[in-house]
Amino acid sequence: MKILYVNPAKLESGLDSIMKDPPLSLISLAAMVPEHEAKLFDFKVDKYSEKQFRNELNQCDIVAITSMTPQIYHAFDVAQTAKEQGCITIIGGYHPTLDPEYVAQNPFIDYAVRGEGEHTFREIVEYIDGNKKDILLKDIDGLSYKEDHGKIKHNGDRRLEFNLDNFPMPRRDLLKGKTYTSIGAKLDNVETSRGCPHNCKFCCIIKMWKDPVQKTSYRSKSINRIMREIYDVDWRNDFIFFCEDNFSINVKRTKKILDTIVLSGVNNKIHFSCQSRVDTLYRNPWLIDLLEKASFKQVFLGIETIHQQSLDAMNKKNTTPRMVRTVVKLLRDRGISIFGGVIIGFPGETKTMVRQTIQFAKSLELDTVQFTPITAFPGTPFFEEMKAKGMITSHNYKNYDLFRPMMRTEQLSNVEIYRLVAEAYAHFYLSGDWLMKKAKEYLNPFSRFNWMQKNMLKLIKGLVNGLGMFTGNGITTHAISEELKQINNNKNLINDIINNGSILSVQEKFLEVSERTP
Repeated sequence: MKILYVNPAKLESGLDSIMKDPPLSLISLAAMVPEHEAKLFDFKVDKYSEKQFRNELNQCDIVAITSMTPQIYHAFDVAQTAKEQGCITIIGGYHPTLDPEYVAQNPFIDYAVRGEGEHTFREIVEYIDGNKKDILLKDIDGLSYKEDHGKIKHNGDRRLEFNLDNFPMPRRDLLKGKTYTSIGAKLDNVETSRGCPHNCKFCCIIKMWKDPVQKTSYRSKSINRIMREIYDVDWRNDFIFFCEDNFSINVKRTKKILDTIVLSGVNNKIHFSCQSRVDTLYRNPWLIDLLEKASFKQVFLGIETIHQQSLDAMNKKNTTPRMVRTVVKLLRDRGISIFGGVIIGFPGETKTMVRQTIQFAKSLELDTVQFTPITAFPGTPFFEEMKAKGMITSHNYKNYDLFRPMMRTEQLSNVEIYRLVAEAYAHFYLSGDWLMKKAKEYLNPFSRFNWMQKNMLKLIKGLVNGLGMFTGNGITTHAISEELKQINNNKNLINDIINNGSILSVQEKFLEVSERTP
C-alpha cells in the first residue's frame, strides 16, 4: 500500500510563521511500516496545489495525519479531501489524545490514534492490509473509531513502549527536499526521551505520555541510540534541536550525552539546542559549562512569571525569579541564546502583575520570547477546573494556538488577556532597541554570539515574517499602556519584586511612584 503522511498547515498566528520544525512523529510512524510506500506532505514547508494534492491522494491507500489542537480544523479538511479521493484516514497526535470523542466522531476520520502511536499505527495498518494476523478491531489498544451503527468506540489505552530503543530509526529520507528553520537557522529534530516527571498545572504532556498501568510518564533512549540518531541527521543543517520537553530532567544522563557529543567531535560539526528548566540549571551550574562545550547555542526556558505566588500555583515552587535572572546571565555569558516562554494572565494575576512580568522578561535581555495566554487544553485537569468555574470562553480550537485566549480568569476577561499578549509582544520587540542589540551581538566578530553571522540573512527574513505576523494581528507600539511605560521607567521596581517577593508592598511602591509622576 501507499501511505501519505500529512502535517497540517501552520498556525495562523503566534511564532509559527518563523519556526517550522520537522514532523518527527510522522517519520517515526513511517518507520514502523517500512514494507509500505511512504511520502510526506508538510503544509508548513511544501508548496500546495489542490489539483496536485488530489492527484497525490488518488495514488494513495491511506492518509496518516498528525494534529495539535489549533491544527485540528485543517486536519479535518485534509481528511475530507482524502475521503473524497477514496483514501482511508488515520489521525494521531496531541489533539486526538486530548479530545478523542470529538475527533473520532468526525465523518471524515476513520481511525483516531490516542497517545504513543507507533504500535497502534502499525497494527491498524496491518488490519487494513488484509488483516493477516486476524486481529479484531476492538483489540487494538489506543484506537478510537466509529462502529457500524455510528457509536464511537474507544478501545483500551495503549501501554507505553518502555524501551524506546526498540523503535526503528525515523525515516529521515522523507525530509529530503524540505527545509525546516527556526528564526532563520536550518534545523532537524532528535528525540532523546519522552514525557516529563513534573506536573505543571497547565501542561498536557502527561496526558500524552503516561502509561495506563504503571503510571510511568518519562522514558529515555540509550546513549548509543541517541548518537545513532545524531549521525543520521543531515549535518548541512545549522542545528539539531533535542525536541523533548525537558532535556535536562536527569542531569547524570544529560552529562553522559554531552560528554559523548564532545568526545565524538560532533560539536565541531553542528550546533545544538534544547529545552531545560531554570531550577535544574541553577542547582547545576557546571551543566551550563558543559552545554557550552558541547556547542549548545540556544536553550528554551519557561520563565512564566515574575510572581512567586503564580509559580507556586503552577507547581514550580522550586523556581524563583532570582534563579531565572541568575541562569539567564550564566547562559548568555557563554554565548548561549535564550528563547523564553512567558505566560500571560495566570489565574490570580491582575493587569499590573502581568505588566510587571512583561517588564521582567524585557529586563532579562532574552533573545526571543513567546508570550502565551494562559491556555487550558481539553482533557487536562486544568481545563476541567476552569470549565467548572465558568472560565472557558471559547470552544473554537483555533483559539487554542497559544496566541489568542480561550478563557478568562476572575481578574481578567479574555479580551483583556488578548490585549496584554499584544502589549507584551509590542513592548518586547517593537519598543526600544531590541533589534539593534541583537544585530550588534550577532554581527560583532568578537562577540560570543558571532556564530549567528552566517545566518544573518535568513534571520532577517525570519524577523520580517515575524513582524508581518505582528502587523497582521494589529500589534503596534500603540498597544503599550501608560502603566507599562511607567513600570519600564521605574528602574528599581523589578528588583524590588525579585528581592522582596511581596506583591502588595511592591504595588504600593508603584502607586506612590505613579502619583509622583506628572
